[in-house]
Amino acid sequence: MNSIADTIFSQIKYLDPLAFSAWGAKDYTTIIDKNGIENGLRFKTSGLVENKGYVTITLNPRDYYDVTFGKIRKFEWKELNRQNDVFVGDLIPIIDKMVG
Repeated sequence: MNSIADTIFSQIKYLDPLAFSAWGAKDYTTIIDKNGIENGLRFKTSGLVENKGYVTITLNPRDYYDVTFGKIRKFEWKELNRQNDVFVGDLIPIIDKMVG
């Protein structure tokens, strides 16, 4: 993971040290945009959560986060939920709502 992914990870860990464990988070990946610039973090949810899939958190130009929850079915990405312009303090409740 690089700087923005590390920052997102650290912010979530600071707000709730057990959040990633509660979501069964694994397979952490740095997100690279179409211009080759690193701008986010993706992880897979598993374990005892209601909705298993991928959570993607990207930094947008307004210095807020866009949070997307989706699944891969038959080798195709299916977006199930998206929240734009999320303040860092709202990341955990929004991801909790998406993951269940």
